[in-house]
Amino acid sequence: MQLFLTLALMKTATIYGYGEKNCGDPGKAVSCSAGAITASGQLFNPDEISAAIPAPKNYRIRVTHIWVKAYNNACIKLKINDKKNWRYIGRSGLDLTPAAVLAITGKLPSKSWSGKLELCKWF
Repeated sequence: MQLFLTLALMKTATIYGYGEKNCGDPGKAVSCSAGAITASGQLFNPDEISAAIPAPKNYRIRVTHIWVKAYNNACIKLKINDKKNWRYIGRSGLDLTPAAVLAITGKLPSKSWSGKLELCKWF
């Protein structure tokens, strides 16, 4: 997990959780909306401060917490409980829920939000 997080934090983070059909298994995509099953087996909740990480298809995601820098220079706890397509490993950052973007930026997020994250510490 540390390698995938290191690679993801070097890239720009984006947002997900607006119902786009990018969740679930390739070829069996489902809507990224409340109640979808995440890669860790938890229910997806766009109102929770969480994120998806690029990881291989066969990689099992275990819930991990990291601390990232927020707009007011405080660090917030971010739960990694989902994964995005393996093709984005090293090419794309984390996908954040709308709640995570709000906590990090202090502003209501748009569907096209993207930004860099700064790691404070591992949990």
